[in-house]
Amino acid sequence: MNILFAWVIPYIVILLFLGGMILRILSWLKIPVPFKLTVFPCPQTGAGVAADFVKESVGFRSLWRGEKSLWFMSALFHLSLAFILIGHFFGIGFLGQQFTWLGASSETSLNLSVLFGTYAGAALLLGLLLLTIRRIGSPTMKFISSFADYLVLVLLLGIVGSGMYMRLFHEVTYEAVQTYLIGLLTFHPVPFPDNMAFIFHFTLVQLLLLYFPYSKLMHSCGLFISRWLIVRPHERQVILK
Repeated sequence: MNILFAWVIPYIVILLFLGGMILRILSWLKIPVPFKLTVFPCPQTGAGVAADFVKESVGFRSLWRGEKSLWFMSALFHLSLAFILIGHFFGIGFLGQQFTWLGASSETSLNLSVLFGTYAGAALLLGLLLLTIRRIGSPTMKFISSFADYLVLVLLLGIVGSGMYMRLFHEVTYEAVQTYLIGLLTFHPVPFPDNMAFIFHFTLVQLLLLYFPYSKLMHSCGLFISRWLIVRPHERQVILK
């Protein structure tokens, strides 16, 4: 059973996730666009388009122009999520020693890694809770919400909550997680770390990855395609009567 859940299923999940992502994006790209959809005013250069992408994907400009409270909740959630993902990569990849590059001692680097991870996790959990309260507390949001919307929230709450539980009460070491993940990446899998909270956390992450290509979470990829369609620069056409 340990071989199935620790070794076999993760490979199946990654294959299905990548395959689903590729198929979903290809299905979007195959949709015919019979005429230009660029909306004025639009950037006139490639650099301008890139700047627009940054403003929309990092600054959430469209939300800022609308409901400010939603902008705050969304920005808090997405930016802290990005920080957490980057922190996972460097923290696990370098065993919490990434701050030694900036001159910190080994012990200080590890403490900073734990500190920043804890605060980022708390911010992520707060943003997620605020978005959840908004969805279940607003009659309009409840009306337009489906089972799929609540399923994503439950998975995310489980992932973030279990991550914070590990950080505060039942910590798993960077070394144990790194050993397990490197084993998967090098096709020399090893057993799970001896930590039930990690196993629960990792299982929920896999469930989210399986569902990701078929969920509204694909807006993280669709944003760039749809944004390109409405801001890509092209020569303006003048119709003379």
